[in-house]
Amino acid sequence: MEGGILRDQFADLRQGLFISMPIGTVLSALILAVQMLSGGGLAAVLWFVAVSIINGARIGLALARPDIPDGGPDGERKPVAQLSLYGLLALASGIAWSVLAVLSHGYTTPQAPLYLIVLAGLSAGSVTYGASYAPASINFMTLPLLIAAGCVLAKGNIENYVLGFTILLFLAGMIRSSLLGQARFKETSRLKYEARAFAAQMERNSRRDPLTNLLNRYGLEQAISQLGHSDGPFVAMLIDLDGFKSVNDTYGHNIGDDLLVRVARRIENHAPPGATIARIGGDEFVLLFPASRSPRSTEALASLIIAAIADPDPALNSVRVGASIGIYASQKPQLTEMLLRADFALYAAKRSGRNEYCLFDAELDHGLERKHCIERDLRAAIERGALCSWFQPIVRLDTHVVVGFEALLRWQHPVHGAIPPPVIVTAARETGLLSLLTETVFLNCCSMIEELGRNGRRDVRVAMNLSPRELEAGNVDDMILDGLRTNNVPAAMLEIEITEEAPVDRDRVDEKLERLADTGISIVLDDFGTGFSTLASLKDSRIRKIKIDKDFVRDLAKSVEDQALVKAVIDLGRTLGIEVMAEGVETDADRLILRSLDCLIAQGFLFSAALPMHDALAFEPKHFDDAGAAKATSGPAGRPLRRSGSAA
Repeated sequence: MEGGILRDQFADLRQGLFISMPIGTVLSALILAVQMLSGGGLAAVLWFVAVSIINGARIGLALARPDIPDGGPDGERKPVAQLSLYGLLALASGIAWSVLAVLSHGYTTPQAPLYLIVLAGLSAGSVTYGASYAPASINFMTLPLLIAAGCVLAKGNIENYVLGFTILLFLAGMIRSSLLGQARFKETSRLKYEARAFAAQMERNSRRDPLTNLLNRYGLEQAISQLGHSDGPFVAMLIDLDGFKSVNDTYGHNIGDDLLVRVARRIENHAPPGATIARIGGDEFVLLFPASRSPRSTEALASLIIAAIADPDPALNSVRVGASIGIYASQKPQLTEMLLRADFALYAAKRSGRNEYCLFDAELDHGLERKHCIERDLRAAIERGALCSWFQPIVRLDTHVVVGFEALLRWQHPVHGAIPPPVIVTAARETGLLSLLTETVFLNCCSMIEELGRNGRRDVRVAMNLSPRELEAGNVDDMILDGLRTNNVPAAMLEIEITEEAPVDRDRVDEKLERLADTGISIVLDDFGTGFSTLASLKDSRIRKIKIDKDFVRDLAKSVEDQALVKAVIDLGRTLGIEVMAEGVETDADRLILRSLDCLIAQGFLFSAALPMHDALAFEPKHFDDAGAAKATSGPAGRPLRRSGSAA
């Protein structure tokens, strides 16, 4: 910083010099002319030549090295030397102007007042144009003004005493102004360099993750932009920790942060030479490197990193952390493309289990293109009605009558065929269309309820699925309540099945569920026994029905343990006054077991897959005798059941 201030001082002097020097030359020429007219002769000419030579030297100094190097010891020494030389030349100029006292015989000639005025003007000008460096003006004006004051005072009488004292006051004022000017200039320059240094530090910090000191996403973008394409192909590894949330939950965020730092160092220790490493998320890391620089194959390196991260940490006794890696190789290092494909490969690795890696290949490329196509076409499919709701019947096991329907999404894509409901919901969430999708399903349910009402079947309820996070984030409750009023649909015929996804703000979700339940809408706890559907949920008085998850119902006849669990849930529901139903019933043996366990309501492929609305309205369930043999079948139920449909 000190070198920068010196450079600024010299640059300011150079700038002022090209204004002050012409003025000084004109004034010295004026004095020469006055001297020649008054008979000054050779002494005046020599004086003018001396002043001109010194002025030329000062200009030459300014022009000789117009560029001062930045930074480093040499860059600081050069401004110091040049400023010192400039100060010496200013002193030489001051000595030359002191000769005015000789030319004016001690300021006693008639031209003396003019000389004093010129000298005062030059002194003021030197302060004005040399404010950045005080010695430049002080060296110049001190000697001439002191001699002038001495000569005036030596004349005697009160007027000369006052004039001499005035010259001394003027000198003192000019010196003080020079020192203040230099101090202010240096402070301004210091603040400028501090601001630059702070901005540079902020720029560096903006590229770094403060916890691990790795690059952040912005820093990764900057680093990739500087890579040459000739070094390709480039390999991007997206590394995501498995089980990291358990570390934070069990040991706290401080221990979690320490673990992230250790993971960062382990990745650095195994990274190829010249690799770029970044932390772009809570527990997500990116390793980018030219494939040619890695001494190991990409697969071997991924396995090595996974093993290093999964190595048990002595600070974590009850939690094991692993890593999944998605890998993408590209000739051109483009961050968005590389991360998108590495992320897709990462999720493929996670589907295979913990501590796995997956390379983005042609099959995944096809899957990613399919995903993009689905997301791109989703809005149009909703708006033109290509995405619709089918309804799967819910049947009483004792009377064999339909007591309800569950609305399930169906979309026959023109290129990719039938799209599973979870894929539709995920695409809607990622494209910001989830609220529109939910409203579409709700309106389909309203249409079904209206048709049921016209057919006199007001005891049949229609269920729609709703995520707690969807309730939390939007105004779904307002949409449902307003829609019921607008369409004049009885709330008692609508059920809302709350899925297993855990909300962040449970109080907000509870408040909205309370509003819905107060209108008579039945709240159903879906997928009971899995995920976040726990026994504590049954204490909620708004829950009127629970659905035993299909994982407990499928092949129920073959599992004594599942039968015991299902029986316990049924008895618990009866005790709490909560209706219990089973989903995913696919065999008559499972139906008989459920019936023997006193489960009265069920749905599944055994009875029917999801049907279009008009077929669902005409559906009549099969009747089974005590031995499980199906009796007469009528209506759409008489068609062979297709096991390829999704009940989800």
